[in-house]
Amino acid sequence: MSTDREAVVWTRLDGKPNRMGRLYVTDKECRFTYDDDYLQLNLPGLGLVYAPEFYGNTTISRERKKPFDLFPPIQSLIPPRQSDNFQRNLALKYLQTKNNQKYSTTDMTSFDADWEILKISGHGGIGHLDVFENDDSAENWYANPPHHELIEISDELGFSLKQFMTWFEEDIEVFIQTVGPTPSVGGAIPKLLLSIPESGWDGRIGLPTRVKTPGVIDVVLKFEQTTRYPGIIELEMLALEMHREAGFNVPRYWRCFFKGMPALAIERFDRDQNNTPLCSETLYSILASGIPLSNHYDYRYDLIAQAIDLSPVEIVSDTVEAKTHLFKRVLMSLLTGNGDLHLENLSITCNDNIKGFSRIYDPAPMRAYAQHDMISVMPFGEYGETPGGSEEPVTLKLAVERFAKSCGLNKTQTVETINDYLSKTSEFSNRIGKLKTVPDENKERLIKQTENIRRKLHT
Repeated sequence: MSTDREAVVWTRLDGKPNRMGRLYVTDKECRFTYDDDYLQLNLPGLGLVYAPEFYGNTTISRERKKPFDLFPPIQSLIPPRQSDNFQRNLALKYLQTKNNQKYSTTDMTSFDADWEILKISGHGGIGHLDVFENDDSAENWYANPPHHELIEISDELGFSLKQFMTWFEEDIEVFIQTVGPTPSVGGAIPKLLLSIPESGWDGRIGLPTRVKTPGVIDVVLKFEQTTRYPGIIELEMLALEMHREAGFNVPRYWRCFFKGMPALAIERFDRDQNNTPLCSETLYSILASGIPLSNHYDYRYDLIAQAIDLSPVEIVSDTVEAKTHLFKRVLMSLLTGNGDLHLENLSITCNDNIKGFSRIYDPAPMRAYAQHDMISVMPFGEYGETPGGSEEPVTLKLAVERFAKSCGLNKTQTVETINDYLSKTSEFSNRIGKLKTVPDENKERLIKQTENIRRKLHT
């Protein structure tokens, strides 16, 4: 019989720390109760489905059931249980060294490990939720932000990457011994949270902000794993630029090198101009809070449009705009070879009480890599399926048209949008060919697949 666990949830949504409520986890369920004081603030809460206006101070209960031991917005703060996940491996190595505990490969799926990771990684990350072991830890973390200083990156950098993993506030030497000065754990693309001058990347970096810090912005720094995804930094930059040119709201970004490693610094979509967190939640977290989902691609794009219209919980403020955005985002992913637009790469943010899709993030053309070469990670418009009464499977163009209809576009709007995006991406293949760090094999694969998509949408 395991011991019940307890933690506290805080937030800095209005620019200052407030305790949101208390989290309990038993063998069978997780429970959360809002503090009365927090309810008086009229701020967003744990998530859209678990909003304070629906529950007040009534305890919210959720059965522990795979893949969620916790409420989805809380679960999202824990790096996933994958043996090749950089952040999870890093946290486990850190815990093992710090506590003299061994978290083996089998512990990757252990909730005990999840809980330990949550206690060190559950605050200061993407989004507006900060989870702590207790109030003393929270108050100390908020009350003692490190003095902000921008430091030039050099080979003589006087600190390890540890200082930029907001999970760890102490034991720098332990971390250096564990990880070394550069990320060496294989797997999913490593990401660090840090800050840079507001004017843009100039080779100086600082710790992520915890308070309003004039003159700096918070960024995500993504490293290129050259052996697994050669040239991905250049590819993601191209995709971001294509999205910007197509009219999407794209954060600023800078190509850079961190101690010799190719990297991409991207302005965070979940912070405002005052370094204050915005209420942010992925579609995976939102949808999984209300319906059973097995993973972040266990859904259909058409059903997202349906949920935007029919959900009893308001997901967005402007449903027409949001559904149009969704259609354009999926269409753009098809035309730029990003077959990996899953539910965790689509987020809703709330700014000035207006809920809508966040700025673009993670649009990399993953079809350049054989292991990710698929048209779409989620189905839409019954593409490739053979509906009852039909002898032929649904073509790509018909599927796109059906999806457009589910997003509320009429035939004229659909044709105009498809033609517009075909025009806006007409130079994509030429621009791929000019990339310097992407191997020819990967360029050729991406060009072949996206040109094939173009032909099918033209016909």
